[in-house]
Amino acid sequence: MRKQLNTKEQWFANTEEEANKIVDEAKEEFPDEMVGHSIQQKSNKAGEYFLVKLDMKFNTPAGIMESELSNESDEDEWDEEETEEVESDGGDE
Repeated sequence: MRKQLNTKEQWFANTEEEANKIVDEAKEEFPDEMVGHSIQQKSNKAGEYFLVKLDMKFNTPAGIMESELSNESDEDEWDEEETEEVESDGGDE
């Protein structure tokens, strides 16, 4: 089994308003998962821009293991279903 625990995203924005919009949209879409963000004003020979960094945390190893244990105990409580037995006539046709 493989599960993603966290991710770090970087976004480019021309203006500070665009950078703030990126952060606000991420907060709306991932209110529980977003654990941090930063906006840095940068410049190069082409001009100034803003670098937006978003930190997302989806789960922890302990959280995944605990949810797996609870899922296993739920599976143990399933009701037995009747199964049909298929009888073979020995191949005499």
